[in-house]
Amino acid sequence: MQELLTNPAIQAAGAPFVVALVVALALHRFLPGGVGLAVIGGFLVAVLLTTGLTLQPLTATRKIIVCSLALPFVAVLLECIAVMPQAVWLKRMLQALPALLLAVAALWIIWPVVQRQEGMAVWLMAAPVMLYAAVSIYGAGALGRVQKQAFSAQAASALVLAMGTGATTLIAASALYSQLAFAVSAATGAVIVVGLLGTAEKLARLGMLAVYAAAVPVTLLAAAATVYAQLPVLVLLCLVLVPLFAWLLLIKPVKRIKPQQRWLELIVACLWTSIPVLPAIWLAWRAAGPVSF
Repeated sequence: MQELLTNPAIQAAGAPFVVALVVALALHRFLPGGVGLAVIGGFLVAVLLTTGLTLQPLTATRKIIVCSLALPFVAVLLECIAVMPQAVWLKRMLQALPALLLAVAALWIIWPVVQRQEGMAVWLMAAPVMLYAAVSIYGAGALGRVQKQAFSAQAASALVLAMGTGATTLIAASALYSQLAFAVSAATGAVIVVGLLGTAEKLARLGMLAVYAAAVPVTLLAAAATVYAQLPVLVLLCLVLVPLFAWLLLIKPVKRIKPQQRWLELIVACLWTSIPVLPAIWLAWRAAGPVSF
């Protein structure tokens, strides 16, 4: 059993998928809005099997873990407050706050390196990371607010962004970052599987907690990898296009597929949103040079 649990494939995919599947199956009938807990549970299992939950010393990786476990709940709380009757400007501000929080979190994670820079080098290092974090989460949140016929777009965006982050960090960053990103993709995949088992009415959307639970960790992992590893900043530009490509599915949706063919619709959406991931992988490969797996 110990050898099984130390296998990277089990840590990054098998265990997170099984745990997320069990949690999602338990929640989807009685608390469908809480299935995002399955994504957090899958990520938490990967953390326990790789780094553990010790917080000292507070390294960049542990900062990412803390933010990934806490910020999705804060973001959902802000979303709940935003839907209450209030002025439009206040609603917009509350909806934008998760993006601001993630930008600050990204700066906190890379701060040990940023504070050693001088002059314009500070902005050149911090600005792309913070901008990527803010835009990525704002795009994910905006996509998650779509109420009708958005499951495939939301699911494809979350799944492909996690897998793209896992692939690029495996090539040009660290195995640990890659394992954590792939764990998010496995847990997200489990939630998607459970969602596809539901009725057409329950298939309307993925849920805000699931959207943020999937987006926060992979966004921070990719952002940190540009500072602490060899991941090119241009990879972030490619990855941030994934939610945009998912949005295009809603603006001009693919031909409506029959309810019994939901899997086909999801596959088409995943293939479409994978387009910007391909140049991201190529850029990571070029930056890393020869890679031996």
